[in-house]
Amino acid sequence: MELVTIYKRVIGLDIHQAQITACALLEMPDGSSRVEQRQFGGFKRDRRELAKWAAALDPEEVVMESTGIYWKSP
Repeated sequence: MELVTIYKRVIGLDIHQAQITACALLEMPDGSSRVEQRQFGGFKRDRRELAKWAAALDPEEVVMESTGIYWKSP
């Protein structure tokens, strides 16, 4: 079975109480892929930094996995 690319620029978020782990998978113009991982804190200023980082990557889609209620803004 051959895998087919659906999105060329995606970010996945793993949300925890005090930390957000972000992983971006980016297809480059030459067809190669680049993976970029970052960790952010759980405070509002950290989420703003995450938003700025994500916007700079211009993703087509951002998805989130959360545990419990940690995805809710305090």
